[in-house]
Amino acid sequence: LDKKSPNGNTITKPIWIKWQPRFIYAFLLAFILIMPTTIRYLNTNTVSSEFGMTNRNVILSDGTIIQLNADSKISYANDYGDRNRKISLKGEAFFNVAPSNVPFIVKTDFAKITVLGTKFNVRARDDGFETGVNEGSVEINKNNKSLVLSRGQRALIESKNATIIHSSPTNNHYPGWLNNKIICDNTSLDKICKEIERTYNIKIIFKDMSKKKVSISGIIDLYPNNLKSVISSISLLADREFKLKGDTYIVL
Repeated sequence: LDKKSPNGNTITKPIWIKWQPRFIYAFLLAFILIMPTTIRYLNTNTVSSEFGMTNRNVILSDGTIIQLNADSKISYANDYGDRNRKISLKGEAFFNVAPSNVPFIVKTDFAKITVLGTKFNVRARDDGFETGVNEGSVEINKNNKSLVLSRGQRALIESKNATIIHSSPTNNHYPGWLNNKIICDNTSLDKICKEIERTYNIKIIFKDMSKKKVSISGIIDLYPNNLKSVISSISLLADREFKLKGDTYIVL
C-alpha cells in the first residue's frame, strides 16, 4: 500500500500474500508427486537414433553392445552395471550381451526379455513386437506367461493387448535390417513402407488406403545409396505403382 510521509514523499509498503492452508497442501502434494519422475529423469541415460540413422552402436559399461535401428530409443539408469542390467526399448535394436551372473533385462511396452549372455534382436513398435535369437537363449515374459527361445527361434506379439505369444523360426538373414534386407512373410505393404520411411528418411503415402493391407512375401534388398531400386523391388512384389512427387512417394 502507498502512504504519504510527513515530507510529502510516497512510502510503498510490501503486500504480503496470506497463503491459505489448502494452497499449501496442494503445492506440497504436487511437489511430492512430481519429485520421483524428476529424480528418475535425472538418473536416466537415453540414446536414440533418428530416421535414416541405422546401426548406431552403444557400448555399455559391462561390455554389452547395442546396435540401434532407425527411429529407436533405449534408456537405462546411471547405476547400470554390476547389480543392475535393465534397459528400456522403443523401436528396434540388436543386443550382444556380455556374460554375467546378473540378468540382462529388456523392457518394452509389449513384454520383458531376460537373458544372461546372448545375441538377439528386439523389435517393439506400434505395429507389433518380435524377438529373435542368434546365439544363446532368452526368456519372454508377458502377463505372467513365459516362453524360452533358443538360437534360430523368434517370438511374435501382434499388439500390446494381445495375450498370445506366437513362435516361429528365423532365417539366415536374421535380423534383416543388420543385413540390409527386409524379410517379408505375408507382411503388409503398410508395414514395409514404414520400415522404408525409417531407413531412408522419406515419406510414403497411400492414394487408396485399402492397399495398405496388401501382403508381400520375399526378400527386399536395402541398397544403401539406391532408393530407386528398393522402391522398384517393392513395386514388383506388391504389384503396385509408386509415383514420386517432390520428396514423397505415392502408392497408386
